[in-house]
Amino acid sequence: MSSKFIAYSGYEYDVTGELWSNAIISLDTNTLLNTYKMTPDARSQFLRVLQTFKNRLWMPYQVGKEFYFNRQFVIETELKSLQNSKQYFKNGLDALVTGVEKSAIRFRSQLAADLQNELNELKEKLSIMIDKCPDKMDRKEYFDGPLLKAEDPISKGIFEIFGDNVGDGFHPVELLKIYEEGNKRYALSIPPGFKDAVNKEDYRKYGDLVIWKELMEKATEESKPIIFITDDVKPDWWVRYNELKRPHPELLNEFYRISGQYVQIYTYNEFIDQATKLIIDFPESAKAVEEINSINEVEREEQVQSEMFTPKPGDIYNIVDKFDNFDHRIRQALLFDTLENGSYYAFPITTRRDLFTLKFPTINCAGKLAAVLVDRKILVRSEDLRAYYDRIDQQQLLKVLTNTKM
Repeated sequence: MSSKFIAYSGYEYDVTGELWSNAIISLDTNTLLNTYKMTPDARSQFLRVLQTFKNRLWMPYQVGKEFYFNRQFVIETELKSLQNSKQYFKNGLDALVTGVEKSAIRFRSQLAADLQNELNELKEKLSIMIDKCPDKMDRKEYFDGPLLKAEDPISKGIFEIFGDNVGDGFHPVELLKIYEEGNKRYALSIPPGFKDAVNKEDYRKYGDLVIWKELMEKATEESKPIIFITDDVKPDWWVRYNELKRPHPELLNEFYRISGQYVQIYTYNEFIDQATKLIIDFPESAKAVEEINSINEVEREEQVQSEMFTPKPGDIYNIVDKFDNFDHRIRQALLFDTLENGSYYAFPITTRRDLFTLKFPTINCAGKLAAVLVDRKILVRSEDLRAYYDRIDQQQLLKVLTNTKM
């Protein structure tokens, strides 16, 4: 097969060998933030793995920016999660004691008394153990009163390993161009990042695309391939065939065509699996792998739930208009009625402002003022829906519907 299609057919052995011997190694924000979700032992293993590749590590500026932007949320979530787990366990003990008390009439009186005594002693003993158990994370290491410290033990450990191997990022003017490109790419479901249009607002939904652009620029400047490690499980990074998963071939193809270099994308566990096979005296990492597996399983379940999201009136989607088998275009449409067969009635919207569109009701859509073409009701099938675009509140939707008889 022609080497021009290597991104689709799969990398050959010599390409993989070149990647592992020479590639710059970069980690996504989510993989680095997972360190806050690990036990101390697993975290130490994770950092030792990074230390092993210290001379080859490089962090896109966008990754560092997202790391610090999301750090407080992750820390607070983990602290709250452990507190909730402790309370949940205590509630379980209380329920067990109460259950025996309520069922005492079914036992012989002596047996009921013995069970209650044993359970009360066990409850007291386990409650003391739970209370003495330190939080997985000590709040004082991360917060100075109510304020998050500028640096904490985990972030310090990570950035000491990376040192100066951090990108400079893009100029604001360059970022605006990337956001504009991202708007067009996401409308066509071009990876990476188009799934983030569903649950992220404003410029943050283009974060994956910014990282991707930085990686390609770095590969071009250094004339070196890239190994990129991400635990993002969404289909804007991966394609799946039943149980098989591989990096999205459009990403591999774009990377090579723009930078002239290869890129390989791994989850952290896949990366460790390959490293263990190829590198002599690779540090122990079983605990870190086990915990990241658990973390990712929870996130995969959350992703499945998010993919079950049902479009409803007030949602604005990128839809595909098919004129024939070959010609089609992407545009935005406001859903206003759901039909029993899974289709929707919708109004096209446009941000174009002229004498024609001024007569139509307007809505605030993705930070812009858009006209709703209420004279052009269209039928949209589920298969015509592309990326989620925005949602308007019921008041705006009602305003639109009251103007349909123009």
